Amino acid sequence: MKAIILAGGSGERFWPLSTSKKPKQFLKLFSDKSLIRETFERMNYKLNKNDIFIITSEKYLDLTTKEIPEIPEGNIILEPIPRNTAPACMLGTLLAEEDEIVTILPADHYIPEKEKFWETLNLAIEGAKKYNGLFTLGINPNRPETGYGYIEAGKYISKNIYDVKSFKEKPNLQTAKDFLSKENFFWNSGMFVWNKNTFLKEMKKHTTDIYTKLVSISPKDTDTLRKIMPEVKKISIDYALLEKSENVYVVKADFKWSDVGSWVSVRELLGYSDKNENVEIIDGENVYVKSNKHVGIIGLSNIIVVEGEDGILITTEEKSQEVRKISQKLKEKGEY
Repeated sequence: MKAIILAGGSGERFWPLSTSKKPKQFLKLFSDKSLIRETFERMNYKLNKNDIFIITSEKYLDLTTKEIPEIPEGNIILEPIPRNTAPACMLGTLLAEEDEIVTILPADHYIPEKEKFWETLNLAIEGAKKYNGLFTLGINPNRPETGYGYIEAGKYISKNIYDVKSFKEKPNLQTAKDFLSKENFFWNSGMFVWNKNTFLKEMKKHTTDIYTKLVSISPKDTDTLRKIMPEVKKISIDYALLEKSENVYVVKADFKWSDVGSWVSVRELLGYSDKNENVEIIDGENVYVKSNKHVGIIGLSNIIVVEGEDGILITTEEKSQEVRKISQKLKEKGEY
């Protein structure tokens, strides 16, 4: 098997700690290890390092080798420009041998339970071998979350495996509550497993343009990628393939998971800051603070305060998904 870690994201919702020079996947949010380091170790737990590849931006090469010095130099695939997950999945899958299994996973998710993760992953691997389908890992929802896409499971196939009836966009609150009550809806984790030949066949059928432009290219040939990638469509693998294919299955995941999509995600995992020694809260509640300084909060609730080297973020929990607007404004000024 080949494992492909997607690590090209810019982490715009994690300003001020995440910047264009050091995006979210390189941050140490939950331990003394970065998210990309933890993802690598999760795969290296059962898989040889020679079978683990990282796809990232050219400008993150030094950061990647610093975080994962033991990965072979040829196992870091450099994207000259970001093109979302469909082209990245195509390039990653091309690294595999004929009929080899490929696992695709983001570099910036939080999955602390390695054993349980691998139990679920092995179900997907065996399913991909047996049913020659495209497999996605679905997270069993524990709340009506509006920040995730959903997978509607259809017919039961075997242990924790179902065929996919449909993919659903991020819902409003009432729709999310409806999904939760039906018990056959899962959060779309963005982790996938497939056989190389099956994937290429489906890409050729449903996403011919990307398939044709990339199928004959070596993913390790950075010079050729610089010439070709500007012509490749920027699109997610969900839109490009999974929502079109009739050969998609979902495996019900049985492990703790977060896509760490915003500062609220971090707060949910680490808790509020009312017991932090450097945080004093008066006439307020539900406050999350990340700072090395003493911070006083008076008369405010449901807010997030994050101090970075070059900036300070203050936002309500409700607006935390909009932090990327700050990042985008700073980009326009050349400061992100």
